[in-house]
Amino acid sequence: MKERSRNWVTEIIQMEKLTDYTSDPAYLNDWNGLMAQQQKFMDALENSCFFEFQIEGLGEVSIRGQRAYEQPVLLQAFDLKMRMAAYWKIVLRRLVDFMALHLQFCARNLVNKEMEEEIVKELFGRHDGAIEGMLEESPTIAAKREKLNVSIKLLSESKNVLANIMDRITTNI
Repeated sequence: MKERSRNWVTEIIQMEKLTDYTSDPAYLNDWNGLMAQQQKFMDALENSCFFEFQIEGLGEVSIRGQRAYEQPVLLQAFDLKMRMAAYWKIVLRRLVDFMALHLQFCARNLVNKEMEEEIVKELFGRHDGAIEGMLEESPTIAAKREKLNVSIKLLSESKNVLANIMDRITTNI
């Protein structure tokens, strides 16, 4: 079960790596909030006394090696990093939700299917067929059932004969 869950999470992560899609409106809100700090970030880069910059929602980031790059490249890099940070929050939420659903689903299946199969195997596969013997019909009950079936057949035939006689009587009147 643990291995199945691990494989399932790996599949989800592979899907997330293939596409960067979300319809969650929180993504745009988070991204816009992060992008609102872009000018302050650029100002900190121009000011040579800052070596780290506090980005609200991400924490402190080092800006020492960033000064060597041109402004258009820095703007693109900042935008990409903020998109990834906003998207990662969505991915984490999805993983938590999907994992909770997956665990509930697996637990239900474990109890309803796999454990049921194991219990049946345990009951019928062991104890020298004692359970199977209990489920078999006893010879006296089988004989009574057979007598009842014969009686039902005779009653059914009698009903048909009686119906035919009644039809003849009503036709002759």
